[in-house]
Amino acid sequence: MANLPEDIVDRIRALERQVHRLTTYVNSKPGGVQTALAATEPPPSQAQETSGEEPPRPDGTATGP
Repeated sequence: MANLPEDIVDRIRALERQVHRLTTYVNSKPGGVQTALAATEPPPSQAQETSGEEPPRPDGTATGP
């Protein structure tokens, strides 16, 4: 980074500090990353409604009517 202009180096350092603050913030929230990931995925009931099929059971057996 010695060949980079000083303003670019300062900006990189500021971004590193921001990433560190955001990481600390996310890790200190109840639920942590799981809560953030859940917010981006549709709830299971909506996922089943849109696919038209039930998901396979973990034991591999088919579900009956």
